[in-house]
Amino acid sequence: MQIHPTPPYEKFAYAYDRMMRNVNYTRWAHYIESLFDKYDCKPRRILDVACGTGALTVLLASKGYEITGVDRATGMLDVAREKAEKHDVHIAFHHGDMLNFQLNQQFDVILCTYDSINYAINEDELSGVFQCVASHLEPDGLFIFDVTTERNIVEHFHNKTFSENHADYTYIWRNSYLYHTKICRTLLTFFIREGELFHRFEEVHQQKIFEVNTVNDLLKAAGYKPLSAYDMYTFNRWNRYSDRINFTARLV
Repeated sequence: MQIHPTPPYEKFAYAYDRMMRNVNYTRWAHYIESLFDKYDCKPRRILDVACGTGALTVLLASKGYEITGVDRATGMLDVAREKAEKHDVHIAFHHGDMLNFQLNQQFDVILCTYDSINYAINEDELSGVFQCVASHLEPDGLFIFDVTTERNIVEHFHNKTFSENHADYTYIWRNSYLYHTKICRTLLTFFIREGELFHRFEEVHQQKIFEVNTVNDLLKAAGYKPLSAYDMYTFNRWNRYSDRINFTARLV
């Protein structure tokens, strides 16, 4: 069988929402709004960076925010646009990489959720993301994002394989973590039905683990004031048992 290598999230888009069906986006939206309240932020314009299939983007748009989405995977954006139309919300979706997107607009709040930040594979790339985001933030605007932790990768993904078989697709998800580079490498193999045949596609994903001090230092260097690093969905300081850490920073 011929293998078709594809960029990350292009073929993943076909089954992404079904594979991530257990993600509680309603809870995520409520948590983000609680951060707005905590930091006395009343945003009108929001940018969702690495918006994926737009699950959170659409949810926030339905709450009345003027929201824009950007993602580097055209397959994910195609699904996001269909979702926005289905829910009768207007969202401007743009193709762009979080490292260097250019929208020629500024926003009150910029979001980057679900460990998308970890796709910056070194400190230079992470600094580039922070600088690109800063160029799109209004003065005193908030940047809210999260990172996955080494504990999460080691406990739940390292040397583990996940798979599911459905009528129209099958996937195999293999993970390995290199401690010395702090990079998790994921090989996703999809068999997707197209007519009477299944075609095989492969995506390689790499995510980098960053320490909290590193993140905060790079935020400061890019012109932000770090406000908090919380254990996800809480207002409690992150700890060694955190699987995901939510950061909030203000552009100064």
